[in-house]
Amino acid sequence: MRIDRTPRMKAGFTAASVLWLAATLPPQAASAQEIGLRCAPFGSIMYTVGNAIQDLTQKRHPSLRITNAEGPGSTAVTVNIMSGGEWAQSIGCTSVLDFVYAEKGVQPFFDKAYPEIRDDVKILFNGFYGAIGILTTDTSIESATDLDGKRLALGRRAQAHWGGLPALFFEEGLPEVQPEMEFMGTTPSHESLPEGRVDAIVSQIVMSPDGSKAFKPSVVSQLFASGHDICLVGFPNEAFERAAAAGLEFQPITVDSKAIPETACGRSVQWIYSPASLAVHKDFPEEVAYELTKFMIENADALPTYAATLAVIASGDGLLGNWEADDLHPGARRAFEEAGLL
Repeated sequence: MRIDRTPRMKAGFTAASVLWLAATLPPQAASAQEIGLRCAPFGSIMYTVGNAIQDLTQKRHPSLRITNAEGPGSTAVTVNIMSGGEWAQSIGCTSVLDFVYAEKGVQPFFDKAYPEIRDDVKILFNGFYGAIGILTTDTSIESATDLDGKRLALGRRAQAHWGGLPALFFEEGLPEVQPEMEFMGTTPSHESLPEGRVDAIVSQIVMSPDGSKAFKPSVVSQLFASGHDICLVGFPNEAFERAAAAGLEFQPITVDSKAIPETACGRSVQWIYSPASLAVHKDFPEEVAYELTKFMIENADALPTYAATLAVIASGDGLLGNWEADDLHPGARRAFEEAGLL
């Protein structure tokens, strides 16, 4: 797990101090209200989301100022949010996988099961949608069920969507399939496939909930540009059913040549669909959560100007995704309700 060496951010304000500032300070002083956002490593999609939020609030919001900084990743941030303290006044991130890790007590991330995770960590809005699946150059591998005994390269285990999630999904959804897993890291794993050192790799694209928009991270684009025939490999329905029965309620999403036209095999496959979201502690100021979520709903159409991949959250529906009202922080819930999205 990456060590967070980010300088300590300024703590956010309590609800009472937010209201007091708004009532007593001139606009120029009120504009100094800062909330720290720490989520993901530099260069990641969620880091890009944080930069976009920072820039939008600076340019368009009369008082809120979100200050984005590098974080250790969503799982470590989820642990920090749970602890409260200064994190009760800061913005972080989490994912469905992080909730699963906590509820099941998956080590080394959690030392025991925390069934109260969804009560303590609340969602503001989505920042990312990952579709996680398998890529191969071996045409005999048509399904994840064909990977028994095969060499499968993944990201680092601490990388939620590149390593941790697919490993856990195999364990719970396909227990009879035993690939030889190598947790190499994102770039090394994608380089190992065309070099013939592995039979298949775990990969990921960014995809909108309706499947109409798909974006390849640079490491995936480079793989398809390598000149090798790359085929998509998916997971069967039974794997999703077994995983759900074990508490991994991940939805499948269809990926085909419309999403990745460079694929050498014309089949449609099911990949694992998993969002990552901006999140806060349950005691985060309700008015701030409301104001920021409302602001992002109203300004979502500007997000793709920061990165094309942010088109998947460039609407109120995209920001809400599949989260239920009970998952949301009360302030965020109020903003989505007022926008007619809940």
